[in-house]
Amino acid sequence: MSGTRRPPPPETWLDEWRIPRGAADTRSSKLTWGACLVIFKLTSLRFLSLSDNNFDASPWPSHGFEQLTDLEYLDLSYSGLSGALPVENGQVSNLVSLNLSGLDLKDLNLETLIDSLGSLQHLQLYFVNISVSPTDLSHASSRNITSGLKELSMGWFTITSGRFDTFLTNALFRSKLANLVTLDLSGFDLKNVSLHALIDSLGSLQQLYLENVNISVSPTNLVHASSPSRLKELSMFQCMTTGGHFDTVLTDLRFRYMFANLVTLELSGYDLKNLSLHALIDSFGNLQKLHLLSVSISVSSTDLAHATSTNTTSGLKELTMLWCTVTSGRFDTVLTKLLFLSKLSLDGTNIRGLAPVPGPFAELSSLAVLSLYSCGLTGTFPSWIFRIKSLVSLDISGNENLHGQLPEFIQGSALQELMLSGTKISGRIPESIGKLQNLTLLDLSYWQLHGLIPSFTPWPLIQRIDLSGNNLTGSLPSDGYLSLHNLSYLSLNNNSISGVIPASLFSHPSLKFLDLSQNNFTGDFLLYPNLSSSLQEIDISFNRLQGPLPKLLSEFEGLECLDLSSNNLTGTVDISFIKNYKELYYLSLSYNKLSVVDEDVNHSYLEYPVVLDYLGLASCNLPFVPKLLMHQTSISTVDLSNNNIGGQVPDWIWGIGEGLSLKPSHNLFTSVNTNLSNNSIVVLDLNSNKIEGALPLPPSGIFRLDYSNNHFNYSIKPEFWSRVSFANILSLANNSITGEVSHLICKASDIRVLDLSFNSFSGLIPPCLLEDNKHLEILNLRENNFHGSLPDISEDCALQIIDLNGNKLEGKLPVSMINCQMLHVLDLGNNLMVDNYPEWLGVLPLLKVLDLSSNSFNGSIPIRFLKQLKAMKAVSGAPSMYVEIMPISSAPSPGYDPYYRDLITVTLKGQETTLVQILSVFMYLDLSNNNFEGIIPNEIGDLKLLKQLNMSRNSFTGGIPPHISNMLQLESLDLSFNQLSGEIPPAMVVMSFLEVLNLSYNHLSGMIPHSNQFWTFPNTSFLGNDGLCGKPLARLCKSDHGPSAAATPDSSKELNWEFLSVEIGVVSGLVITVVTTLLWGNGRRWVYWHVDKFWLQVLQPWICHCLR
Repeated sequence: MSGTRRPPPPETWLDEWRIPRGAADTRSSKLTWGACLVIFKLTSLRFLSLSDNNFDASPWPSHGFEQLTDLEYLDLSYSGLSGALPVENGQVSNLVSLNLSGLDLKDLNLETLIDSLGSLQHLQLYFVNISVSPTDLSHASSRNITSGLKELSMGWFTITSGRFDTFLTNALFRSKLANLVTLDLSGFDLKNVSLHALIDSLGSLQQLYLENVNISVSPTNLVHASSPSRLKELSMFQCMTTGGHFDTVLTDLRFRYMFANLVTLELSGYDLKNLSLHALIDSFGNLQKLHLLSVSISVSSTDLAHATSTNTTSGLKELTMLWCTVTSGRFDTVLTKLLFLSKLSLDGTNIRGLAPVPGPFAELSSLAVLSLYSCGLTGTFPSWIFRIKSLVSLDISGNENLHGQLPEFIQGSALQELMLSGTKISGRIPESIGKLQNLTLLDLSYWQLHGLIPSFTPWPLIQRIDLSGNNLTGSLPSDGYLSLHNLSYLSLNNNSISGVIPASLFSHPSLKFLDLSQNNFTGDFLLYPNLSSSLQEIDISFNRLQGPLPKLLSEFEGLECLDLSSNNLTGTVDISFIKNYKELYYLSLSYNKLSVVDEDVNHSYLEYPVVLDYLGLASCNLPFVPKLLMHQTSISTVDLSNNNIGGQVPDWIWGIGEGLSLKPSHNLFTSVNTNLSNNSIVVLDLNSNKIEGALPLPPSGIFRLDYSNNHFNYSIKPEFWSRVSFANILSLANNSITGEVSHLICKASDIRVLDLSFNSFSGLIPPCLLEDNKHLEILNLRENNFHGSLPDISEDCALQIIDLNGNKLEGKLPVSMINCQMLHVLDLGNNLMVDNYPEWLGVLPLLKVLDLSSNSFNGSIPIRFLKQLKAMKAVSGAPSMYVEIMPISSAPSPGYDPYYRDLITVTLKGQETTLVQILSVFMYLDLSNNNFEGIIPNEIGDLKLLKQLNMSRNSFTGGIPPHISNMLQLESLDLSFNQLSGEIPPAMVVMSFLEVLNLSYNHLSGMIPHSNQFWTFPNTSFLGNDGLCGKPLARLCKSDHGPSAAATPDSSKELNWEFLSVEIGVVSGLVITVVTTLLWGNGRRWVYWHVDKFWLQVLQPWICHCLR
C-alpha cells in the first residue's frame, strides 16, 4: 500500500550512485556459474546483480569475491547458488546492500550473517531456508555489538532450526537492531512478541510493515512506554492480533502516546466495527495519511464526545478506504472535519446513508484526487463537483444508479484524469469538454451517450481515451490523431462511428492499444509504410471493412493482439504473415470472406510465434488444419469452426496446449480418436460434423463438451459418464445414441447445461438431475424414449429451461416444480402424462413458454392461473421488443454464436422453429391435444405478450372470448377442433400481427369480420363451422354488411399505446429483415446487437418511468 515499502530496484541504485568505474547486471540471463568467473577480474565493481539465473545449486567459489574490495551492492536473489556464502569468511565485508531472497541458506545462521557484515545497511531475505537457532550464537564474535542495519526486509522463511520470535526477542533485548529505521516482516508467527515491545525496543524505527503476521497487541504492557516512539509509518496487512481487541487498543491513551509521531497508518482486513472513524482520526494528531483496506468501521459521530482532542478539524491529507464496510453513520459527517484532504479514495466502499454524491465534497478546497468507484452512489450527477479548482483526478465509475448529464466545463480547470464509466449518465458530450486542456486520461465508457464523437485535438497531453459502449456517431479525422504525441490508448468500440479508418492511425508513434470494434467502419483496411513500432493491440472486428489484407500487415513486429474478425475482408491470406509477431498472444481472422492458406515452402514453423492465448480461424475456407499449430505448445484456445476440413481430426492437435479449448465444429470431419482421456483439453466442441461410431472418451477434467449434430451411435460406455464429472456444459444432441443414461451423471454436480435431445436414449430420467442438482439451469431431453414418472424437484432448483417433449413420460406433474422459481421454459408436450390442469404453475414468475400439448391433461382453465402468469403480461403503456426467429432448416449465420441458454425449439406456425433470445422476449402457450373442457376465460386476453396460442383439439365450449383481441402481439392462434360457438369477435381485426389463424371444426356462426387481415387467411382456417359465412368462404351471408374495424365497440380516437407498439414492432421487424438481407452474410450478429441497443437506449428511460 505504501510506496516506501520495498527498497528501490537495482536499476534505481545504479542510476542513483552513477558508478563511474564499472557495473555488471546479468539478471534473467540464465548463465552458468563458470561463465561468471570473469566478474572477479572487474575489481572496481560497486554494483553486482546475479539474480534470476540458473546456477543449479552451484557452490560458492572459495576465492574471488575478496578481489571485489569496492563492492557495495550485491543481489544474488533467486540465482540458485548454495553452500557456504562468502559473507562468512569476510570476502564481502564492505557490502552496504545484500539481497539473498529465494536461496537455500540452511547452513547459515541469521545472526551470524548480520554480525559478519559490519557495514551492511540494507538486507533482504524472502523465501529463504535459514537457521535462527540460538545455539549457534556462541560462534558469533560480536554477539552484543549493535548492527549498523537500517533496513531489514524478511518474509516467508523456512526456518531450519530455532524460532523466529525467540531470535527477534533476543535481538531486541541486546539492542542488536537498535539502528533499524525500516523493518518489514511477512508471514511470521510472533504471538510471543508484543507490538508495543517491538516498537519500544527499536528506538530509531520510523517505518514498520507487518504482513500476515501473528502478533500480540495486549494493552497491559503499554505502561512501559516511557516516551513517544519515532515511528512515522505503520502498516498492518492481513495480520492476526492476539491479547486484545485491536479496535480498543487503537484508541487506548497509552497506545496513542506511543504513536504520537505517526504520519501514515495502513490497516487491512480488520473488524473495527466498535471503532468510529472519527475517533481513529482524532487519536493520532499528526496523522496525514490513513489507508484502510477491507476494514469494517463505523462513521458515526456519536463517539466524538469521548475524544480527547478539541480540534474541530484534522490535518489528514489522504484518506483511502478500499472495499471497506461502513457499519453505521453517515459519511458526510466525516468530511466536515477533513478540510485539508488532498486525496480521498473510497473505491468499493458503500457509503451508508448517502443517496446522491454528498455536498461537503465541495468544501474540500485542497482536494486533488477524488475516487468514488463503485460506492453505491445514486441520484443525479452533481455538476458542482467540477468547480473544485484543485481537482486533478476524478473517478466515479461503476455507480450504475447515478444518472444525469455532463455539465458545461469551465476554462482553466486543473483536471487531468476523468473516469465516469459504468453509470447511467446520458446525453451528448458538450463541446466545452475541450476546455479541459490538461487532460491525460478520459474514460466515459459504457454510458448512454449519443451525438458526434468529440474532437480530441484540444487535449495536447492526452494519453488514454475510452469512449466505448455508447452510441456515438461521426468519423475519425484523416490525420489519425498524429498531433496527440502522448496518446497511447484509444478505445472507441461498441459505438456507431462510420467512415474509413485512417491509415495514419496505424502509424501513430506512441499508440499502443487501439480498439475500434463493433462500429460501422467501411472501406479498405489500409496501411502506410511508416508503421508504428509501439502498437501492441489492434481490434477492428465487427465492422464492414472490405478488400484484401494489406501486405504491410506483417511489418508490425511488436504486435501482441490482432482481431480482424467479422468484417467483409476478402482474398487469400498466407498465415505466414505472423512470423514477425514474436510476442503474439491473440489472433483472429474469423468470419470474413478470407481464404487462409499455409504455404510456407520452407516449413520454418519454428520461427512462428508461440501463441499463448487465442487463435481464431473460423469461417476462413480452410481445407485442412494449419500445420503451424503442430509447433504450438502452450496455446489456450483454437477456433477452427465453419470451415471445410474433412477426414480425421489429427492426433497431434490434442497436445498443442495445456488446458486447451478446441472448437473444430461445423466442418466435415468424419472420425476422431476414440480415447482422448490422456489429454488436458478443458473445452471440446465437435458439433455439426460427420463423425460416426462410438463417442470418444473425453479427458476427466473436461469443462465443456459438445458432440452434437454428428452421426454418433451405439450406447455410451459407463466410463464416459464418470469422465464428465467436472463438466459445466454437456451436449450430445442430434445423434443416434442408444441405451440408458447412467447414474454416474450424478457426479457432475456442477453441470449447468445438459442437452441429450434428438437421440434414442431410453429408461428412466436419473432422479438426481432434478432431486439433487443445485446448479442445473438447462435440461433438454427432447425426442428420446425416456419413460416413467418425473421425480420430485430440489428445493434449490436453478432450472431455467426444461424440455422433455417427445418422450414416453407418465403420471402426474410433480407439484415440487414450483421450487423452480427461475423457470422460463417448460415443455412437456407429446408424452403420456395424465393430470388435472396444473394451475399452480401460475406462481412461477418468469414462465414464458408452456407446452403441455399431446398429453392427457383434463379439467378447465382456472382464471386464477391466467392472472398469475406475470411474465406473459405487458407492462401498461410500454412497447415490447421483438425477437429474431431462425427456422431450424437454415444454418446459423457465421459469427452468430448465441449462448446456449437462449435457444429453444417449438412448433410455431406449423413448423419446428429455433427461437433465439427466448429468455428475453418470446412467449408461447400450447395446450393442444388434451382433454381440457369448459369455457376459455376472458382473462386469456391479458396475456398480451404471447406470440403463439394453441388450444386446439380439446373440448372447450362457449364463445371465443372478446378480450382475445387485446393480444396484439399474437402471431399464431389455433382454436380448431373444439366445441366453440357464437360469432368471431369483430374486434379481432385489430390483431395486425396475426399471420396464422385456425378456427376450423367448431360451431361458430355469423359473418367472418371484414378486414384485409382476415381476407389473407385461407378458407381452411374456417372450415367445419356450418354457421360461418363471408370471405374467404364461398358461402355468402344474407346481409351485405358485416362487422368491420370501424364497427368495433372499442374504436376510439384516443391514442392506444399498445396498438402503437404493434406498429412499431411491424416497422422495426421490417427494417431488421431488409437490413439483414442487404448486409454481409457474417454480420447478422452486429445488426441484432445494434437493434437491441436502439431499443434499450431509446425506450428504457420511458419504461423505467412507467414502472415508477
